[in-house]
Amino acid sequence: MTTDAGWDIEFYQDEHGREPCLEWIQKLSREKRLALETALEHVLAVRGLDVVATSFGKALGQGLYEFRLRWSAEEVAHKVNAVLAEPVTETESILLRVFFCTSGRKIILLLSGYDKAVDSSDRRQAKEILAARKLLTAHREAEKRAKAGERRASRR
Repeated sequence: MTTDAGWDIEFYQDEHGREPCLEWIQKLSREKRLALETALEHVLAVRGLDVVATSFGKALGQGLYEFRLRWSAEEVAHKVNAVLAEPVTETESILLRVFFCTSGRKIILLLSGYDKAVDSSDRRQAKEILAARKLLTAHREAEKRAKAGERRASRR
């Protein structure tokens, strides 16, 4: 998802080509997906890491961040003075979490996410953060391998 807003939003891809966060988003209901897409485009892509200074975000330490959404697409649009392309009937409780890191300059890398409305327990939150940290570690290791390969290639 590339925007003109300042930050590009990309999905972490593992060594098998899977994109855990994108796969999760695609399984959300239409209403939740539209709310999240609206928030990603109009809040996260605009504010980037500054989102952690708002009710939309939280720094979890060691380069891991949490994007928090508890508003419908219409409520998000209203908060940021945006116009929705299509109307939404609001019926679901929205309480989504997306874990992300930065990658390079002005890139937000979405690692994973979950619907906290389904299970809001501290245990579930801890489990999801741990899983996101593992994806962050895998991403960093892949970046290191790629840089090492580039250095070897440039020496030839």
